[in-house]
Amino acid sequence: MKEEIKNKIMSEIDQKMDELWNISKYIHENPEMCFEEEKACKVQCDFLRNEGFDVKEGLGTLPTAFEATIGEGKPVVAILSEYDALSIGHACGHNLISTSAIGAAFGVKKALEEEKISGTFKVIGTPAEESGGGKIILLKEGFFDDVDAVIMMHPTSFTSRLAGECLSSKKISIEYLGQSAHAGSHPDNGINALSAANLYFVATGMLRQHFKGDARLSGIIVDGGKQTGLVPDRSEIRGSLSCFNLNDLNRYEKMIKDAAEGCSVAMGCKCTVKIEDGYQGRIPNKILSDVCKEELKALNEPLMDGMPIDFGGEDLGNISRVIPICNPYITIFPEYKISNHTEQFKNLSISEAGKRCIEISSKSMARTAIELLANPKIIEEAKQELKERLEHE
Repeated sequence: MKEEIKNKIMSEIDQKMDELWNISKYIHENPEMCFEEEKACKVQCDFLRNEGFDVKEGLGTLPTAFEATIGEGKPVVAILSEYDALSIGHACGHNLISTSAIGAAFGVKKALEEEKISGTFKVIGTPAEESGGGKIILLKEGFFDDVDAVIMMHPTSFTSRLAGECLSSKKISIEYLGQSAHAGSHPDNGINALSAANLYFVATGMLRQHFKGDARLSGIIVDGGKQTGLVPDRSEIRGSLSCFNLNDLNRYEKMIKDAAEGCSVAMGCKCTVKIEDGYQGRIPNKILSDVCKEELKALNEPLMDGMPIDFGGEDLGNISRVIPICNPYITIFPEYKISNHTEQFKNLSISEAGKRCIEISSKSMARTAIELLANPKIIEEAKQELKERLEHE
């Protein structure tokens, strides 16, 4: 699409920035955790409905999910919104993700109307990214069945980038059951479930030598007994396992399960091990990302070279294995790398740097979506890239 048309749309996004910033501040000031995002859902739906989108609030089993649609036919391009908070508030910048999504939607709608571009554009509101996997639920319930390409922004620090691979993960839950006894007078009658848990951490600590360097294994004891004078008859461990390669992940799962069960045998306990799939690692799409890179360059946004990996995880990864994605990470702190999920990141998410992030993200995602809708061949090439990536994983 011609640059002058994109620039006209960008100027219209500028006129919406104060309203978008107020929405972002409202979401930040009213943090809602997974599956409870009623206020954040409503304020986005109200904005989109007021701008002429066909809005559905509540999708499938998720009352705080939504879908806003404009246009008709193929291709179908979706921008995703996240808006759940952490226990300390919006320390991952989801107030910026959500506001950027609706800001971009405003720009795309203007292009569809003024340039008579065919195709469908959606904003899909996806709850519970931090815990609960809202995107995975919506994927299973069919709400991505007709989507051809997905775009989603995430705030970051240091230099902006187009995201590469991230970790796949599994959730670990282990219960050991032993036999309580008086720890002073009759310890010989007891079977110590806490000792089995401690032995598990020794065993898995030794297993780490045989993991590849990208593997991450963590865990905590959430139950280790009730009284110091009694042999603990129950212990419970919760943990996570992650790495980049799914085949490696499945191999590590078996090693950990064998170790956990071996510890129960060693201590004479009964044992229940549950290892469940978490979030699957992101499969980046170079073709879509290259389009977004060009749009960010047009906005004079400095970018990292390539598509750097990161050691986080997100439920967008599950989407990326079915639909090609573009995942720009736009900085709110360009000086150096800092951690999200911290008070510092939470404060930056409501700073002037956060407002700038909304502006750059809204404009770049709108420009990218417009380019994809105007040139469906790009999407077909992106689908072929995804197919080839999956075949060689």
